Amino acid sequence: MTSFYKIAVFNTKVLKTAVVGLVIFASSSWANTLQVKLAEPVWQVMLNNTAIAQRTAAVSPVELGFSRQLQPLLQQKDYKAIAELFNQRPLQTDSAALQVLRGQVLLSLQRYDDAVTALQAALKQQPDLALAHQAISLVFMQQQQYTQARPHLVAAINLGVADAQVYGQLAFINLQTAQPASAVAGYQQALMLEPDNNQWQQGLLYALIQSQAWPQAQAMLEQLLQQQPDNKTLWLQRSQLALSQGNSNQALSSIEVALRLGENSAENLLLAAQLHLAHGSAEHGVSLLQRAIIAGGNKSDAWHTPLLQAVQYLTYQQQWSAVRRLLQKPHLPTERLTAKQQSQLALVQAQLATADKQPKQALKALQQAVALDPLAGDAILALAQWYETQGNIELASINYSRAATISEVKLSALQRQAQLEINRQQYQIALRLLQQVRQLAPQRQDIADNIRSLQQLVRQQS
Repeated sequence: MTSFYKIAVFNTKVLKTAVVGLVIFASSSWANTLQVKLAEPVWQVMLNNTAIAQRTAAVSPVELGFSRQLQPLLQQKDYKAIAELFNQRPLQTDSAALQVLRGQVLLSLQRYDDAVTALQAALKQQPDLALAHQAISLVFMQQQQYTQARPHLVAAINLGVADAQVYGQLAFINLQTAQPASAVAGYQQALMLEPDNNQWQQGLLYALIQSQAWPQAQAMLEQLLQQQPDNKTLWLQRSQLALSQGNSNQALSSIEVALRLGENSAENLLLAAQLHLAHGSAEHGVSLLQRAIIAGGNKSDAWHTPLLQAVQYLTYQQQWSAVRRLLQKPHLPTERLTAKQQSQLALVQAQLATADKQPKQALKALQQAVALDPLAGDAILALAQWYETQGNIELASINYSRAATISEVKLSALQRQAQLEINRQQYQIALRLLQQVRQLAPQRQDIADNIRSLQQLVRQQS
């Protein structure tokens, strides 16, 4: 029987439960799950206040008096007053030039539906009016209707509008509609016309990163950092670029520079915390995580999952001082966690108590974990192990049976309950349990060997 016990013994170390869900720390591809919070490239609406003078559309002679009335208001950018004047005129009787101007003014007042109506009227009169195409594309862009905006921008380019704005706006649309390679071409064209435009530089860099053109993005980023070493957005982009290439050390050093330059968003504090916990200083990672929780405010729950991943990972690494700091109540508003998350945290508290040789506190935390989440398989399994360690075999068996009803831990629960029955020489019961294990894991040769050994013992007992 001695040889059988050596074969059948399973891991029953108290509260040494498996750490699950730690993709960001344990997996070689963890970097793909982390994202720097970046402000997306912005574009600015360039409202053309001189539409009346465009050579592609002209006011009729009867409109000259009205156009002169508008000129001082246009210079003052008093768009509300201009709109009131337009309200006194029927849209359909105006020339295409006035209809375009009306549309631009309504766009500036964020009256998008009215702006579309005016601009469509202009295009009905003059389908090849480039200015109207460009203006209506801006309306659709403001409404984030990018697929409707694109054909109008393309039409404007085909009609001879070849300024940096139209290329930059088309690049922005392509970036927003998951066509980063096309966005690269558009931003490059805009930069050819306006090489010092920060908007196009940022857009091109973002597009290069999105299209995974790593060498080009890296070269451009380093050049921009030489020009703007105190630009925290560039350091954040450098961190994201490093993450995308699996370079965790550069990602960490880059986001640290951004933090020193004043970056304080909860998302990026969380990212810095995760990077430190995985590749830097655990203590500093804890401090950053605590800062992120505070920065998130009462409405943010972005820190919930990283917190749980952090304490589970630190527990797995047995970095108990860091775990204690994270679990300090004044810095941890646990009431904002869900019941399931509070249960997971209670399980960590039980593991910490066990490490501190405080079995009563461990039991209390385990009972709390199970009360908060009756389907917390890991907690029920740990509770069964606690009872077994304390010699309370009946309660251990009851909790193993309960854990075996939960799919996530069923296999482990059956194995440990089988070991419990073996230890008290209840071989028939252990045999039934191991046969269930074999159904769940038929490829396990060690289980098959143990079953044969148990069958022999059962025959000997009978």
